[in-house]
Amino acid sequence: MTALVHALLRRREDPHPALGLLVLTVAASACFGASVGAYQARLQILYAAVKMPVYFLGTLGLSFAAMHLFAARGLRARETFAVALETVALTTVVLGALAPVEALLSLSCPRPSHRAYSFLILLLTGSVGAAGVCGVSRAYLRLGSIRLTAAWVLLYQFVGAQLAWLLRPWVNDGQSGQPFLPLEENMHGNFYEAVFRALQGLFG
Repeated sequence: MTALVHALLRRREDPHPALGLLVLTVAASACFGASVGAYQARLQILYAAVKMPVYFLGTLGLSFAAMHLFAARGLRARETFAVALETVALTTVVLGALAPVEALLSLSCPRPSHRAYSFLILLLTGSVGAAGVCGVSRAYLRLGSIRLTAAWVLLYQFVGAQLAWLLRPWVNDGQSGQPFLPLEENMHGNFYEAVFRALQGLFG
């Protein structure tokens, strides 16, 4: 696994093993998810650790057909999947590296606290965004097209944002005591409204 991480970070030109990338994605994203759940601890750690790989691989699964449609002229389906999976794997490796920082801040924040909750939501969003920049740079390196990379990013981000909303809460506010919300409740609203409200809660 360590060798695969090194190869991934070194931008090795030959393809990486798909199974290895899948295992790496699950392990790294689960570590980051557990650090996010550390704010409330207990079941929230386990729940977030399971949800994070589901989020990344679920978004890839939902987006793949459309992503390949954009790349159909230049890549076969297998090649499209290899590029997409490498991009997601690199993103999650960066998040895995950020996990200790995320855990430290999660454990240090007062609870329950609306301001701390808003801060951790924005920290989570910012961490995923920063890691995503690393993944996007790899996608551009493999695809060699700004337009195609931009189309992939917009598509993956749109699907991922709403899937993240459906899988909430990522950071439990400590008031309900529940590590998850019923799906029908999560169907209301969207990710962008939640980020706006988090900004209001932090600076309001």
